[in-house]
Amino acid sequence: MKNYLYILALIMLSGILAACMSETNASNDEIERKQQNLSTTVNHPAVISEKKEKKDTVWLKEKSLYQFEAYDGSYEYTVFLYAEDEQSSLNENLGVKNQIYTGHYSIYLAEKDSAVAYKQEALDEAWTSSFVFNSSFNQVYPLNLGNKTFITILQPSENENSKLLLFAIKDGEIKQVQFSEDLTTIFGSEMKSIYQKYIQTAHLQGDQEWRFITWEFDEKAMTLKKKDESTLNGENGEKWYERWSKKSEIYYPFQNLKLSSDVIEKAKQGLPIGSPYPIGTNIANIKKNEPIYIEEGIADGTPYVMYPEITYYYEKTTGIVTAVSIPGERVKTSIKMIKSLFGEPDEEGYDPMNGEKRVIYNADKYAINFMPDADGNVRSIYLWKK
Repeated sequence: MKNYLYILALIMLSGILAACMSETNASNDEIERKQQNLSTTVNHPAVISEKKEKKDTVWLKEKSLYQFEAYDGSYEYTVFLYAEDEQSSLNENLGVKNQIYTGHYSIYLAEKDSAVAYKQEALDEAWTSSFVFNSSFNQVYPLNLGNKTFITILQPSENENSKLLLFAIKDGEIKQVQFSEDLTTIFGSEMKSIYQKYIQTAHLQGDQEWRFITWEFDEKAMTLKKKDESTLNGENGEKWYERWSKKSEIYYPFQNLKLSSDVIEKAKQGLPIGSPYPIGTNIANIKKNEPIYIEEGIADGTPYVMYPEITYYYEKTTGIVTAVSIPGERVKTSIKMIKSLFGEPDEEGYDPMNGEKRVIYNADKYAINFMPDADGNVRSIYLWKK
């Protein structure tokens, strides 16, 4: 009996020791994580000050042409744009008066609420000429991508284009952001932040060719890498740019979906790819949750609400969604690849109503129409309830 109690005591003691060791290991892991975070924090100060000209932030707030808050991870900053030789003049064009500012501007960076800001060399190195800023145009602004702020500086160019300079904060200094492809101008003055993950720019080549380029940021390389590009011609491109420039939340659809064999299975449940709302949802609920959309109207007698990535068609009397269409830009694939993935379609031919080619797959109570363009690429994906 004593031996039994002794063995039992040993087992309980070993369990307690194991628990203590586990807790100790967990505590050590937590301490290590904190030390790593601390190490990351103290590897460099919030703002590098060595060998940098400094100015009082209260003074800069009064004298700077532009100032705004910026972020780099957990660090918070204030950015100033100031020129010692700034000159201002009043310009009148077609009866409209604009204040014009010129000078050799520099960026000053301060930790938030700091009394001192430090001059940054990046802008001086990227642009040696005098800057021209028009008070009526949006030429300097922050663009946030997650916990990273991009500092956008634009200079007027020909044919409504703007020369683009892009900067961000890294390791306590402002550094220039490069592009994976040669990009020196954008059309107009706007860049779009999408999902706090991507940046989109618009470009006009000649008089007719509109390009919408979506970029993804490589922080380690301080480079924006091209993720996707779409080209539109003529009136269609101009119409899309008007939409694009009207609201900051509106962007051109880009490749962000990958087709898989379960698309048909999801369709059998009325679930369109790339949307959380199944067919049968009331359009009022969708608009409540997604209040910013491109347009709403009526097409062939059916009311619709159009978003950048999907269009919902619904019954006028009930508001119930009966069909959706997804732009082909989101998948960037061909009918040939569709057949390779899903097999031969249940129906292939031309729509007797509009003469457009259609490739249809049945999905129980629903059907999917992959609509190709003249080159055989998927132009639109249409899912509806039969």
